[in-house]
Parts: sequence; C-alpha cells; structure tokens
Amino acid sequence: MFYPLSRWAALLLALAFPLGAGAVEMVLTSEVAASHWKTRYMNEFAQDVAKRTNGEVQVKVFPASQLYNDQDGLAALGTGAVHMVWPVSVRLETLDPGLGYVNLPFGLSDEKMENACFASGLTELMSDRLKSRQLQVLGLLRTADLFFIFRDRDVKSLDDMRGAKLRVTGGRIFLDMVRSFDASPISMAASEMSTALAQGAIDGVLTSPAGWAEMIGKTGKYAFHVPGMSLATYAVVADRNWMDALTPSQHQAVVDSLNDIIKRQWDEARAADDKLVKQMEAQGSVYRVADEAGSAEWKARAESAKKVYTDKYGDVVKQVDAIAKRCGV
Repeated sequence: MFYPLSRWAALLLALAFPLGAGAVEMVLTSEVAASHWKTRYMNEFAQDVAKRTNGEVQVKVFPASQLYNDQDGLAALGTGAVHMVWPVSVRLETLDPGLGYVNLPFGLSDEKMENACFASGLTELMSDRLKSRQLQVLGLLRTADLFFIFRDRDVKSLDDMRGAKLRVTGGRIFLDMVRSFDASPISMAASEMSTALAQGAIDGVLTSPAGWAEMIGKTGKYAFHVPGMSLATYAVVADRNWMDALTPSQHQAVVDSLNDIIKRQWDEARAADDKLVKQMEAQGSVYRVADEAGSAEWKARAESAKKVYTDKYGDVVKQVDAIAKRCGV
C-alpha cells in the first residue's frame, strides 16, 4: 500500500517513540516552524498534559508541516491521523462562514477576550456551530493586533491607501475589509510576502509585529496601525469524538491545561508585540498609530465589509451580542 510522505513520517516517529502501556496518543500538527512561539506553547501543552494525567495522555507535536499544514490538518481531524490543530481562526471560515465573526474588523478586542465569561461563551458558540462536523473549539490564542507594513508608502490616512496592493491571509472577511479601504487584497503564502514586497509585486502587507520583525524586516520601512481594527487569533480545534472518548479526568486535564496557557498567553503576546515594534523602530523603521478621530474614520469605512457578513449571519451577531451583554463587556 502507498502512503504519502507525511504518513510515513508519522509511522517512523511512532516506531521511534512508542506509547507506554495504556497511554493515549494525541497527534497535534502545525504548519509553523519549530522556532515559532506557537510551537513553544504546543510543547508546553504536551508536557503539562502528560504531567496532569501521569503519562496517560501523550501529546506528540509535529511542527513545520511535518504531517500536514493547518488547512489539511483540519480536514484530517476525525480520520484518526490528527487529533488537534491550532490554525489561524480565519481558516474556520472554510468550515462554516458564520465563524467569520471572529475576523470582523473592529470586532474582537483584548478587553472582551480577557473576560473569562465572554471568551468561554464565544468558544462554546463556535464549537456548537462545528458540532455537525464532529469538531470542538477549545479556545482562542492571541496572534496579534494586525497592522499594515509598506516598503515605500508612509501611510497616515485612508487617502494614502488608495490603489495599494496588499497581501492578506485570506478569508472573505479580510478581503472585503481591504477593499473597503480602496486597496486591492492579494492572497499569498507568508513565505512569499517578503520577496514580493521587495520586488514591488505588492505594495504592503497586513501582518503582525512578528511578521514585520521576523519575516519582512527592513524591507517594510513603514508601519501604520489602526488599534482594534483586526485582532487575529489562533483557534484550538480538536476531534470531538476523540475528546469524548477520554476518561473524565483525562478530558479535564486537556481542557484545564489549555485554559491555563491561553489565559497567560494573551498578556505575553501583547508584551512580545510591543517589544518587536520597539525593535523595528530602533532599526530605523517608522511606526505610526491612528489617533482616536482617525480610527473612527477607518471603522466607519469598514462598516461596508461588516455589513456583507451581518446581513447574512445576523443570528451569529445576535448570539455574540447576547454573550457580551450577559458578561458585562
């Protein structure tokens, strides 16, 4: 029988590191590099779950697309090959466009997500919408408050965005938002954006402080940030049937471990972003932040992009608004 290379890799690793007697294996796959901060949290999760379950649950982390990229990993949930994936939340739109709520411009905020009641309610709502696919959302990690990076444009207002070709991560919500700013969205792999920017194939990138400092560097001299415009997240998605098959204590250990990591990660992510921005400024890059009046103008313009979503998924908006009201945010 022929197996794809990723399956052979999984088989070889399984033979190299056999499970202990009676242990349950969780395969956690990721497309980011072993050096990426998300991989560090995944490894921490693996160690913590093993500790909490006395070795009964062993999490095996496969970064850098050793098994699958995140999109293919999501598709593999339920097959037994993968049990958990932490993709960027925009990927969930391919499973249920209604989950695009978490990517709406000026939608999620640190204030909302650091309210345990709201975060839990939103997670449950997302999980319920994926129940028919036998998937479960266990939480959201903070990626970054995204902003624009340009090679030549020193953007200070909406007018400066006109006609710009911008690389975005994909997803209908992001594409509509960029178009609402009179710019042209272009989807491409993160590995290609630095070269495309340097060669002038694109004018700018919608990315994170880490993307700016670690992937683009000095090629992106100018940064423009509209606070709260686009708070990107990673979703922790698991195989629901696999989770349900765990013993109650094992299930609780997985959930508690994730909750502890996620709660701390939001503060650590903000601190890391601030440090990277200061690092780029120290190297001569320009970082501008829209003032309150300017932010209001960008928010008003983005309403057209939000309306495309809210007209179609008003039920989701009402449900999230109810959660926010109940939780006092």
